[in-house]
Amino acid sequence: MSYVLKHKETGEIYSCTLKNIYDFAYHGVKVWEDQTAAAGEFASLVAEAGYDQPWLWEVVPIEENKLKLCNVKLNNNPARRIYWLPDGRLEARTEA
Repeated sequence: MSYVLKHKETGEIYSCTLKNIYDFAYHGVKVWEDQTAAAGEFASLVAEAGYDQPWLWEVVPIEENKLKLCNVKLNNNPARRIYWLPDGRLEARTEA
């Protein structure tokens, strides 16, 4: 199972600049294969990204197909954010 960070109030899935296996930078969803590792890293990660309330983020499991859809919807665009809506749908929004 994979794990991501989800904002408790907005449903935003945490995304950032990542490196692929070819060492190319891209904008995508930060994912962990281990829940313990995610829990240990996420507070410093969101604080470093400029979010001032890391306790509003939680580690949640995500299915592989939903994770892939998140990255497709981000379209390698740092201005886009992914939101996991209460009904389970994923929505991409471009931030101004």
